[in-house]
Amino acid sequence: MMTYTEYVGALERGAFIMGAPRSKGIVVWARPGLQAVKLLVERFRQLTAQHFTPRVVERGFLMETGQYRAVFGDYANVYGLSTPLGGTNYLLRPDNLVNTVGELQDAGTAGPAIAVGGLLRDSPGKTPPLFRDRYIWPAVQLNQRVPTETAEDTLDFYQRVVEELLSSLALPVVTVRTDPIADYGRLTYLVVSVLPNGRPTVLATLYVLSSRLKKALGDPLDIIDIGFTGKLIALCAMFHTDDRGLALPSMLAPLQLGITVGNATDQGKLAAWLADLKGAGIRYQVSPPCSNLRDRHRWEKRWHRQGAPLAIGLDRRPGSVIFAGRLPLRRRELSGLPCPDEVRTLLSDHDQRLASSAAELFERSLDDGGHLRTACPSCAADLPVFGEVVPVHRGRCEFCRSAEGTSLFISDQGRFY
Repeated sequence: MMTYTEYVGALERGAFIMGAPRSKGIVVWARPGLQAVKLLVERFRQLTAQHFTPRVVERGFLMETGQYRAVFGDYANVYGLSTPLGGTNYLLRPDNLVNTVGELQDAGTAGPAIAVGGLLRDSPGKTPPLFRDRYIWPAVQLNQRVPTETAEDTLDFYQRVVEELLSSLALPVVTVRTDPIADYGRLTYLVVSVLPNGRPTVLATLYVLSSRLKKALGDPLDIIDIGFTGKLIALCAMFHTDDRGLALPSMLAPLQLGITVGNATDQGKLAAWLADLKGAGIRYQVSPPCSNLRDRHRWEKRWHRQGAPLAIGLDRRPGSVIFAGRLPLRRRELSGLPCPDEVRTLLSDHDQRLASSAAELFERSLDDGGHLRTACPSCAADLPVFGEVVPVHRGRCEFCRSAEGTSLFISDQGRFY
């Protein structure tokens, strides 16, 4: 697993983001990274569509200052733009909530709407890419209007959606219900993982908005607010690597299968196989004809740097099919060209190895940090409780042996992001 700083180099070598020189706090994404973000958003949309009919939207760069201030007041870390001669004042990409909820209200619909875009923030100090950016992209924010009596059940549905999304990224997490944060959510769920150094970090936020915000937005219904950012991809770069670079989960990998061919490769069989892969939605790339071992390894290493889980070589001798897997890097000969279902099985095996390795590190970090404890309300009063794990896990209190214990997330850092 990468260290807290090495993940940037892995993303640069994989051509997910551009390297130096870069403006402080502004990440420039390259094509593979853009493709990965598109796959991530589509997976979130698909999971949401299990129960609702979401619409994906993108907002403009400017918002009238009055609209934003009416809801959030003098929120200080946004950038403003004043037009001359007393014209309209604007903020630069401050938030999606106000516009999204306003559109839903104007259309008389409940949503959900998934806004995808960037948010511009004034972020002094250190700006580790995808953790504390000045221009936060991608920022994915879902909003939905719901009756008060169904709000908690709806938030529980989105908890399952977000956890399933992160599971498909092979990122182990725990969801914690906390006290309201700065009067933003009357019901607040934070989805938590850990960094390589063992420090906890928040990967997604889920709220039923506070009564104050609901009133400021002028809505009689409760408002669901779900958000996550490109930090998810940074965590993937930290957790999922080998000595060749990124080893991404198959859902996120822009390239799932690299195929090396030679001059003697049967072009008719190859074309038919590629058509089957394309029809099954498997993302592949074929090399130019490789005439020697050096060519083959150069293409493999390139694909592996970009996070590709699988490679198949058809260039060694006529009719040979050599599979190369990762974690660890290994090769074996297949009896023939694998059908799409067999390729999916190989991808699933890869994902399971990622998940198993990440889960082991996650559990070790939780144990080393003493983050998950079972305590009753009385004993919990003496602990630095960050929040209660949801769904609620009941058990015997570790301290007084009372039967009234629940699983709590403990953090001596106080609030963390």
